[in-house]
Amino acid sequence: MNDTKQKFCIRNWYHQTLTKSQRVFLVVLLFNAAGLGFVVYNFFSSLQTNAFGSPFMNGFTTISSFTNQTSVLLFIFSFVFVFYPNNSLLKNERFLVFCMTYTLFTFLTGGIFQNLVDQTANRTNFSRASLASGIFLQIVNPIVFIFCGYLRFVFNPIKKIRGYSKFILPGMIYPIIYMIYVLTIPLVYKTPDNVVYSVYGNYTNVITNRTMAITIGVLMTFVYFPGSFIFIIFFIRRFNNHYYRVAQIRARLGLKSK
Repeated sequence: MNDTKQKFCIRNWYHQTLTKSQRVFLVVLLFNAAGLGFVVYNFFSSLQTNAFGSPFMNGFTTISSFTNQTSVLLFIFSFVFVFYPNNSLLKNERFLVFCMTYTLFTFLTGGIFQNLVDQTANRTNFSRASLASGIFLQIVNPIVFIFCGYLRFVFNPIKKIRGYSKFILPGMIYPIIYMIYVLTIPLVYKTPDNVVYSVYGNYTNVITNRTMAITIGVLMTFVYFPGSFIFIIFFIRRFNNHYYRVAQIRARLGLKSK
């Protein structure tokens, strides 16, 4: 009896099974895997650098970092998109839009630019690994993911992108929870040398700068994030609608997709 079971072939899987956008995100997955590696590095490194009087870091504050959390989300999305394209997580493109919006926040507020300025001016001293982690997680990873997120709608456009509210309302759950955490953690958590811990320093320290911290928290959550969702979705719809029409025209003419 002949064995009809075929051996798995990576070449065939890549060329025959994956769509163009999946091939793009296979590359993105490699970047996100490197990002996940930096997150793991940050976690274990923080456990070894705690010392009285030093900039406070520990496993808890590393895990609670928006940058690190978002980096994990990017890896999860890319992995599911490439290997499990029919998973319910990908339904209606919500997860992709959420990840693009969250990582845009990381890019704009990560603080790596200020760290580089401080390092250049000798106001502080970061290890090369810490700087590499910051540059990758706060600059490289977000840019690659957002750019390729738009390519997903260029290479494989869909018939219809849902309305803004379908993305914004569920997408705001995470930022609201994170805002609550950011504004309450100074009230309940202190560093080992009894210093108030604030995620974004004085900007979110409700003990010493209550009015400013609450104002920033509310504006970033209820103005910035909805605005970012609208920005991301607007261009997704523009790209998707244009390339969907192009695909329809090519299909009517009997032309193969490029």
